Amino acid sequence: MTSHVARLYALVAGVLTFFLVWAGVTAHPWAVKSTVAQDPRLVALTARQQRIHAESVRAQKIVASRWAVYHRALAARNKAARTQAMAVAAPAARVVTLPPLVVTRVS
Repeated sequence: MTSHVARLYALVAGVLTFFLVWAGVTAHPWAVKSTVAQDPRLVALTARQQRIHAESVRAQKIVASRWAVYHRALAARNKAARTQAMAVAAPAARVVTLPPLVVTRVS
């Protein structure tokens, strides 16, 4: 091969063939996924994950309901405190005039 153009075409064809074969091998078109038996550890792990998720959902519901009860009680307590503060009248200020403690005389 003395032609540089032929060498370039051969190189491009080789690289293209390499990548096409690589993509074909990576795709695993011959692998059958339905006949593979599942690992019992994986099945147990999936079941545990579902149980934990269900538990966490229940716990979140309990926390949300307790939080709502707390907020209602807090609002009622704040309202009672405000009404009590308004009901208790502040004592009226008295103005008292007292005699002076020290009498000074200028002679």
